[in-house]
Amino acid sequence: MSAKSLGQIHTVNNFVPVNSSGEILNVDLPGALTDQLQRMVRQGNYFKVVGIDMSLDTVGTLGGGQVSGFIRYYAPTKGRCEAFRGAFKSMRKVMDLQGISMRDNKMYDFKCPINDDTSGATVAFPNRATLDGLNGLSLRNDGNQGASIFHVHNESVRPTYTGSGADLFDSGFDTLLQPAAGGTDFVLNDTVAYSGNHDEASLQYEEIPFMLSWTPDTTDIATSLQWRPDPALFLAVLCGQLQVYVEEINVDGGASAVNLKVATMVSGWKSIMGNPDKKSRSQKKK
Repeated sequence: MSAKSLGQIHTVNNFVPVNSSGEILNVDLPGALTDQLQRMVRQGNYFKVVGIDMSLDTVGTLGGGQVSGFIRYYAPTKGRCEAFRGAFKSMRKVMDLQGISMRDNKMYDFKCPINDDTSGATVAFPNRATLDGLNGLSLRNDGNQGASIFHVHNESVRPTYTGSGADLFDSGFDTLLQPAAGGTDFVLNDTVAYSGNHDEASLQYEEIPFMLSWTPDTTDIATSLQWRPDPALFLAVLCGQLQVYVEEINVDGGASAVNLKVATMVSGWKSIMGNPDKKSRSQKKK
């Protein structure tokens, strides 16, 4: 079976010095691709990531270090896409009330970061959407849920299963083998596995762990990340927002920091703004 052709691959490069644990690098794929291609690549898409390369470099000529952490992102589930479309519609209505047309400004795009981390990269997120002029919107914002696209959406989504795990399974008829005062439901450690409503926008990140090292003035082994999916597949990243979180860092040889280099390869993107449950006219005719 031959591998599926994905077409042209665009590479987005990010470079940031790291000197302490807890540092964050936000990778804004639509923003970088807009600058590269000199045309608007909108955030209302899922982006097809076919590779991620990560490595370390020294700050200066000596020293190095080791860095571990994870890359987090959101996959484009039904509930998350609905949440983004709902927030976009709210923004459009508010702009209409003030006599502003989105279409007239070719530079405008409804953009928001993956979360509201207080690092400078998130605070200075370019052209960040806001409904009140003060609080920037995020896909997830635990500290201010009124500015969180997923939290606001989930307020109107009711889970199908609201009871405890003990209420999920029935023990059936009372029989000679199973009297009324006892019996079994044939399940141990009863747990509610999911909400039962696929319209919910899950707040749980998808994550890719990594461990990197580079110390050129010693004989230590250098490690890097070269992440690739199956050649016929891709990683779908909602809104093209990834976040590299540094969980731990150790520096060697008197170095004060190390440079973290990230290359993200994108084969294309596809809009999430249409409703997948709405059938097109051509489908209705068939």
